[in-house]
Amino acid sequence: MTVSPPPLVALLGPTNTGKTFLAIETMCEHPDGVIGLPLRLLAREVYETLCLRLGRQYCALVTGEEKIVPPTARYFACTVEAMPSGYMAGGGERAFSFVAVDEIQLCADRERGHVFTDRLLHRRGTKTTMVLGADTIAPILRALFKDVVIERRPRLSRLSWQGEKKLARLPPRSVVVAFSIADVYALAERVRAHHGGAAVVTGALSPSTRNAQVAMFQRGEVDVLVATDAIGMGLNLDVAHVAFAATRKFDGDDVRDLFESELAQIAGRAGRHTKDGTFGVTDGLPPFSRDVLHRLEHHEFAPLRQLCWRSTDLDTSSLAALHASLRASPATSLAGLVGFGRPASDLLALERLMHVPLVQDTVVDDDDVLSFFEHCQIPDFARLAPDDHAGLILQVWSMTSDRGFVEEDWLHQRITELDDVSGDVETLVARLARVRTIAYVTNKAGWVKDERTWQQRSRALEDRLSDALHEQLTHRFVDQLHRVVVANKVKASVDDKGVVIVAGETIGRLQGLRFVAEKSDVGSPARQQLRNTAAARGLHDHVEARVQALLTADVKAFEIDVATRTVMHEGEPVGRVVKGRSRLWPRAVPLTDGLVLDDGAFRHRLEEQLTAAVRAYVERSLPIVVAIDPDQMPGAARACAWAVKEGLGICDRSVVELAAGVADADAKKALFKAKVRLGFLDVFVDDAFKDKAIRARALLLGVWRDVDVMPPLPPSGASSFLIGERPAGFVEALGFRVEDGPAGARAYRADLVDDIGVLLKTMAPPCPVPSSAVEKLGCSRDEVIAVLRRLGYDVDAGGLLQRRRHRRPRPVSKAVTQTT
Repeated sequence: MTVSPPPLVALLGPTNTGKTFLAIETMCEHPDGVIGLPLRLLAREVYETLCLRLGRQYCALVTGEEKIVPPTARYFACTVEAMPSGYMAGGGERAFSFVAVDEIQLCADRERGHVFTDRLLHRRGTKTTMVLGADTIAPILRALFKDVVIERRPRLSRLSWQGEKKLARLPPRSVVVAFSIADVYALAERVRAHHGGAAVVTGALSPSTRNAQVAMFQRGEVDVLVATDAIGMGLNLDVAHVAFAATRKFDGDDVRDLFESELAQIAGRAGRHTKDGTFGVTDGLPPFSRDVLHRLEHHEFAPLRQLCWRSTDLDTSSLAALHASLRASPATSLAGLVGFGRPASDLLALERLMHVPLVQDTVVDDDDVLSFFEHCQIPDFARLAPDDHAGLILQVWSMTSDRGFVEEDWLHQRITELDDVSGDVETLVARLARVRTIAYVTNKAGWVKDERTWQQRSRALEDRLSDALHEQLTHRFVDQLHRVVVANKVKASVDDKGVVIVAGETIGRLQGLRFVAEKSDVGSPARQQLRNTAAARGLHDHVEARVQALLTADVKAFEIDVATRTVMHEGEPVGRVVKGRSRLWPRAVPLTDGLVLDDGAFRHRLEEQLTAAVRAYVERSLPIVVAIDPDQMPGAARACAWAVKEGLGICDRSVVELAAGVADADAKKALFKAKVRLGFLDVFVDDAFKDKAIRARALLLGVWRDVDVMPPLPPSGASSFLIGERPAGFVEALGFRVEDGPAGARAYRADLVDDIGVLLKTMAPPCPVPSSAVEKLGCSRDEVIAVLRRLGYDVDAGGLLQRRRHRRPRPVSKAVTQTT
């Protein structure tokens, strides 16, 4: 006795009614079951849900490109096309107590509708059969199945119109919808500029990549998701607002307006569970009419009038007979069914290849006909030209029909060619599409030897490419730096080299207390301002820690970069030397740029520490000058001491000639004790011409005179040098005498010039020019002659040194000396 299956149960209603959740709950109450879903992504989502609830050993995933079927599997999540035959009305292969098909209104889809219709007509559970979908299919279900039980499910939340919103003003948790890849990418770029980033979902992405992008949106890492109508099919998203950027799409034949039911399917993604949602338009799209808005908000749409159908009673006696049966019309008794709206890709491939000689020669019996038609069902994931896709099918058929299996070398070559995770988004999408084709071939039973190995290799490659694609999409369309700055949630990390990273992006370096952008990473002015803002907000704690280290450091641990007037600590700039109360005692200010120290007292302490470091540098470099106390010196010595101290260790003797000329024994003794030397041309301290003293003098004079760019310093240890491009007065102020010579203006160290003066006093002119003078000054004889003239000597025509007659300064009174 034939047992009739139980009546069909239809759960119908708009989006966010809990239909799929209820179906899963019901399936889990049965000893076994299968559910067919419209997308591979949704099949995997349901599979993971079942695994968490029941255990992986009892759950299976079956899609065209992937099969996970443990020996103990009892619950199957499948794409509709890959559903097992199961229990059929007239008997069948495997009996499932529960069978469900989701989004059953897709029976009306022009391309895939015949598959859904076949499952509606022929898939039945021994105890329960459910179909889930929109209310619009209810009249046809009643016409086809007199005992159908229709349960209407109300929407759990309210959906309302909010008009137009500009991209820049979209609220958090928004989805922007467009219908071409180019439009999606362009919108995502603009959303990135306004909101700091966008997740992207299109039908061309692998399930893994789509999951990663959706997860990024769900975690709140981005506030906006830009998508095609791929989001309309049951993706579980926490969406508050759906904004349409377009309402026209290319459906494979023509560009058309979306049906109202399609608009509702997409808009209905807004709102989840009992949380209300809104929808609207953006990017200049005209608002919907009042009638359309009423139907979208109240979920009232015209019922479907017909479902697409294709015969499953196939005649496999020949290719021509198969083709004729596929083109047959439905019986008149099947109310509401019509022939397919657009021939499916497998039928088009059959029509293109059935007359090819290779096919006609190899298709000889019923089994061959059926097998060849299975080859025609290889999906065109890569969107190849029709001839190219047909050529791929022919390649696979030639191998399986000749050898029984697809050649492993062929599989290896194609997987190897595609095993490259470099490239942009478009390149990776194209590779993934081709990998999906390989995965489909390896998952067809009996087509490949060692199926498990090739399935694992293709799945592993898809995972690698999916991860790379997710990274590329994130890099291209997500600006985490913008997000954290706008949200004022900047957290900066600084590595041991000072590299500053915020939100995964290297924004520059922390040099001392300053943030410095790398020259190669400056970008646009707006971008650089964003990085500066991130640094100012995120580096506060790091800067404060460095300041604490500076406050407790020994002042001798600081160094001074004379050329830049910078205070350095452990090789990093921390302060700048600026004018102080006198030229001998400048002060220092912290170099913090935009990294402001909030505490004024904190900043003042740091300034005091840096100034103390500069003072310590001056004391180390000019110890004799620092020690001179003119007020403790007698008479003429006081004037000389003041002049030397003001000159930072040296002054022209002409400035204090009167005082120096009348210095008595006590004054000279005081100067000698202070290590001040009264030279022929200059008055200077004993260590005035050490390198460190010259460098310190250059720093102090540059700061006092507000020199922006320090001229090149004299060569270290040089007794004389050509002054070149150094400005007039610069080298004289450092303690050098400048005389014009054959090779140009030359600078001579003042103390060495004085030594030559002392030497000449021991000689009795006329006499030859002393060779020791040439050696001491490190220059030519002609250049030495210029120095000798400065000292009061001439060289006659015979080359002999002659003392020039000159009048020595007259002594002045004691009162005049004290005044000077």
